[in-house]
Amino acid sequence: MQTPFCKVNKIKASFFFILWLYAIYPAYSQEPWQSLSVDAEVSQATAIAFDNHDDAVIYAGFKKGLYKSTDGGGSWQILAAGIITRINFLLLDNEDAKIIYAASENGLFKSSDGGMNWQRIFSGKSADEKNVVSLALCPEAPKSIFIATSNGIFFSPVNLMTWQKVGGALSDARVHSIVADPVDADTFFIASNKGLFKTKNRFASYEKVHSGFNTESEDSTTDIDSSQEEASTEDVFFRHIAINKRDTKQIYAGTSSGVFVSLDGGGVWEKKVLSGLFNEEIRYVFLDTGDAVSKIYLATQQGVFRCKESSCEQIYEGQDFSHCNQFAKDGHGRLYLAADKGLFRYTLENTLPQKLSSYPSDEAHFRQAEPAIAEIQQAAINYAEVYPEKIANWRKQARLKAFFPQIDLSYDKTVFTSTSYPQGRGFVGPLDWGVSLSWDVGDLIFSTEQTSIDVRSRLMVQLRDDILNEVTRLYFERKRLQLELSRSEGLNEKSKLEKELRLEELTASIDGLTGGYMSQKLKKQQ
Repeated sequence: MQTPFCKVNKIKASFFFILWLYAIYPAYSQEPWQSLSVDAEVSQATAIAFDNHDDAVIYAGFKKGLYKSTDGGGSWQILAAGIITRINFLLLDNEDAKIIYAASENGLFKSSDGGMNWQRIFSGKSADEKNVVSLALCPEAPKSIFIATSNGIFFSPVNLMTWQKVGGALSDARVHSIVADPVDADTFFIASNKGLFKTKNRFASYEKVHSGFNTESEDSTTDIDSSQEEASTEDVFFRHIAINKRDTKQIYAGTSSGVFVSLDGGGVWEKKVLSGLFNEEIRYVFLDTGDAVSKIYLATQQGVFRCKESSCEQIYEGQDFSHCNQFAKDGHGRLYLAADKGLFRYTLENTLPQKLSSYPSDEAHFRQAEPAIAEIQQAAINYAEVYPEKIANWRKQARLKAFFPQIDLSYDKTVFTSTSYPQGRGFVGPLDWGVSLSWDVGDLIFSTEQTSIDVRSRLMVQLRDDILNEVTRLYFERKRLQLELSRSEGLNEKSKLEKELRLEELTASIDGLTGGYMSQKLKKQQ
């Protein structure tokens, strides 16, 4: 018979063994993405910044306000309630972390006491000037602040707050990002709707280093009439700039059409070909240089991607966010994301411990029971009727058309009347029927239908690629969720239910693209 003392000892041993497992293998006890609960009534996180001297201090900007945490995201307090809202960007002074700048749609705000008190230091003369989207500091004397707005760039000495506007091509540009060179304090890069610019002397002069989709003159000193530009902000090409701190000659630009990179400090730019990146609407670029091989994290309209060299993978991991805005990294190697559904935390790959090689995998139980990705892709193509054979049939029919004549059927009759008799008389003349056949010999060489087919085929290929990209993303996200659920020992009940609901949602989305093919196959396997 077992004594109570033995039971207590066994309970203690089990308890410390579990703690030991959680300490050594934390990857099993926490989610890849953790949603940080800031406030039940706020979402749409737009900006995030860390105190460089204390990682536990975090500032997060939302559409509805500015929040601060002093315990690493465990609890939050709102700052300047009702005064600062719709945050675009946050910046802490490297020399004094108690000095915080909050760029918002209602101007630029500054706090000198860690967020307790705030003062609006820039308001602009119009709604576009008031919308401050980014800022950068030049620490060397005279210490200055440079802000990017939806209508130009402004600068001022930090101690004076006398604002001046940068002239030339940038005077009325919609600026999305301004970034200071980490080595040369006088050098800045600017991403705008008029292209990518660089200044080496604090905007005493500047040059355009990439035009993007804009075809205007490369002369940065020429003023451009803003009425000549497209009004929609969705057409802006350059979005964000990131500079490699280990090699400042290496600069990345996130654009509405992928990632561009320069290896010579902004002189020559090339589009970086990244396999696996199915969404090229880049909103933010983050460089993780903590490992031997640098990694690029991209915030897009459809989640987060991690890229190494020329290959990318999505690290959506089942979380319910899509529109991603900004990244930040703390001193413990954890990545923080401000997204449309709130604030999230992710442990970077190079900080995760190695998992036990003997850790059991239950993936086999669903690998055999479900259709392969090739089946799902083919089902999506058939359902949308965007298969390549359709284009081939169009071309075949266009060639055969030349052998068939154009048929014209005609009918003619003659009506005769006469008034020479007292009573008058009239009659219908002979009835004439006619049939004519004609061939266009030129169609045997090149049919005019080919031009129409070329246009339709390009549109069909683009549609097919979009469908395949979407169904592939959904399929493998579903696989990852299944794998996480098969190893659900460390999940709490709420997380497990959320993942199961997300799994059903993904299945329904795949069914919508394939005409119910996924569900039909699953029923047959049951």
